[in-house]
Amino acid sequence: MKTCTVKNGIVEEFSDISLSGVGVRAFVDNKSWGFSSTNMLGFESVKQSLENSIKLAKTSSHLKTQELKLEPVRERVADVATFVKKPIGDFSAEDIVDIPLEAHKGAKEAGPQVADMKATYISIEDEKYFLSSEGTRIHQNTTRVLLFINVIAKSNGLLCPASENLGHAGGLELFDRTSPYSLGKSVAESAAKLLKTKAPPSGKFHVIIHPTLCATLLHEAIGHPLEADLAMTGGGFGDRIGELVSSKFITIYDDGHVEGGLGYFPYDDEGVECKRTVLIENGILKSFMHDRTSAALSNVSPTGNAHAWDYSAEPLIRQTNIGIKGGNYSLEEMIEDVEEGLLLEGTFGGQADVNADFTFGFQKAKWIRKGRIAEELRGANVAGNAIEVFKTIDAVGKETILRPGACGKFQFAVQGRVVPAIRCKILVGGTGD
Repeated sequence: MKTCTVKNGIVEEFSDISLSGVGVRAFVDNKSWGFSSTNMLGFESVKQSLENSIKLAKTSSHLKTQELKLEPVRERVADVATFVKKPIGDFSAEDIVDIPLEAHKGAKEAGPQVADMKATYISIEDEKYFLSSEGTRIHQNTTRVLLFINVIAKSNGLLCPASENLGHAGGLELFDRTSPYSLGKSVAESAAKLLKTKAPPSGKFHVIIHPTLCATLLHEAIGHPLEADLAMTGGGFGDRIGELVSSKFITIYDDGHVEGGLGYFPYDDEGVECKRTVLIENGILKSFMHDRTSAALSNVSPTGNAHAWDYSAEPLIRQTNIGIKGGNYSLEEMIEDVEEGLLLEGTFGGQADVNADFTFGFQKAKWIRKGRIAEELRGANVAGNAIEVFKTIDAVGKETILRPGACGKFQFAVQGRVVPAIRCKILVGGTGD
């Protein structure tokens, strides 16, 4: 993994880290898993990890009474790789450093109000082998590139932040469409422009949520509660399979085969294919995201959502590329039908719990008056329960955008979000005049 961070024109960090090792899982007595790992690739070290995993599984087996009948995974032999047009290895360290430096140059073009700028480049080249006693042999070679940009503009004591990121499964062709320079300039101009705006009002509004905010809302407040390990511990979706949990205009899926998505994983870390799983269809809850264990407990098939960040971590249930199926409205048509409301754009992240209660920050907003865009406003927060908010959705955009994302559920992961704009009612926590 290569990382380069530039802050205010100074290279703060450049690292090139290589990790290798073996993680071993053992399933014993049809009850429990054991896990052990080693960064020593010799035969004896790997054998010792296998023995350790079996011992750990047997130790915990005595404490468990419920047997798990894992659905057999069909024997597979596969060799898959991310399509890469511009391999990272073809570029020098100086070329890599130039990426965040160019973003900084672009940001400075926005003028003297740019008080602080940070750009971080990350590339991940991951070669993974999966072997199982069931006969599966899978080799996956993936490359991912990301660029994060954060800017703060300042005037008369007022600070206005803005941020954006790029990311995909692929090589440095990521920057062919949007250059680091142009992205840095765009983010900085957005931050500077917000210095002249007012804060939004507080209250419940008819809003259009731009894909840049919808991606965070979907992943955090809907996606996590749809992960079976969280749902089965009493989350907001709980035992509601077959029930209406959202607007009928909403269909949500998870798909590891989305080309270019940061969550591009043809197979998961249990050897299960990461095919498209429909989670909510026309508002009806159809499925959770499962690993083999949760699938056995639920008497369903695993969905290919068991993923580990590296060899030293045991697989967890994770999203790959979660998405909302596009609808029938252009953004202009969605705006035309709003008498008075807000268009919310950008994200500053936030938090959500297993019950789908959330609080997120957005970077900017625009008033909508009588079906037309009016003045621009600064960012604030939105809050509520995602299940209840998604029930109010009355329009979904035609165009879906593939967004990059990262997640810290017990261990780091990168994932994709395929999202349109949505129109709904939501609580906005501004401080407007």
